[in-house]
Amino acid sequence: MDDTRPVIAVDAMGGDHGPQVVVPGALAGLTPDSPYRIALYGDPQRIEDALGGLSIEGLPVSIVPCTQDIEMGEEPAAAIRGKPDSPIVRAMVDQKAGKVQAVISAGSTGAMVAASLIILKRLPGVDRPAIATRIPTVKGELLLLDVGANTECTSDHLVSFARMGTLFAREILGVAEPAVAQLNIGAEAKKGTKVNVETYERLTQGPLNFIGNIEGNNLMLGPCDVVVTDGYTGNITLKLIEGFARFMGALSQRPDLGEQERTAFRPVLGFLQKNFSYEVYGGAMLLGVAGVSIIAHGRSTPRAITGAVGEAWAQIRHDLPGKLAAAGA
Repeated sequence: MDDTRPVIAVDAMGGDHGPQVVVPGALAGLTPDSPYRIALYGDPQRIEDALGGLSIEGLPVSIVPCTQDIEMGEEPAAAIRGKPDSPIVRAMVDQKAGKVQAVISAGSTGAMVAASLIILKRLPGVDRPAIATRIPTVKGELLLLDVGANTECTSDHLVSFARMGTLFAREILGVAEPAVAQLNIGAEAKKGTKVNVETYERLTQGPLNFIGNIEGNNLMLGPCDVVVTDGYTGNITLKLIEGFARFMGALSQRPDLGEQERTAFRPVLGFLQKNFSYEVYGGAMLLGVAGVSIIAHGRSTPRAITGAVGEAWAQIRHDLPGKLAAAGA
């Protein structure tokens, strides 16, 4: 084994289903020649049980035993300080020490954010890190941030999000000149809150490729690559998009639909499942901290965890934290 390969730490205990789902998902894309290694953090016996039915010979995978776990209802900061041997804390401490290069967890979002801030710290120039996620559009995908880390934001925060989102789109999405927009209730410059108006003015005068405000009904039609908003609005928007595919699936099962109508639904449902599910990208990213922190969905499937590993590897490969730091975020 090439011990110099980067290590992606995975909280095996996180999520609704724990190791039985997280472990196979983390290893799904792993081969003996993978450019990264996987370290599974958590209860060694439960992890071994989950590994039992898998073919892991020669795979670059290891187990890091942990004796504690953070429950979903715990107060995040208190849990981080009170449970130093939990997977999230141990993995973040190891990332801070350079032993691992990314941390993934489907456990408590609050604990992941708190651990990232307390242990990894913010990047220079970042006052508020943002949770960012990819959103599918008719033209490809865009980056939406913030989707939950900051329920209230200033124009300073939104401008910072725009800078981080632009760098992400350029480095990870491969967009040479990312188009940036602000999510708002209207396209006009004076629409929205005082913060929205100030942000519009500042982004218009700044160096980014700001194309103005965008309303929710145009979000997924593809006019922009980066969309900034506060975490309250962003989280509601994200949940609505996630719920749309589930709504269509439920609609297709209505008992009053005939077989011809159900047949017509199938290609639409296939497209939605392929492109509009949270499983596609696996997790949201906490941008603005000195490391790679991937927050997977609590109900993650193996496919979603595999996607989260891919997202972590993309950020490691492109040295996104380093480039954000160099840019002053």
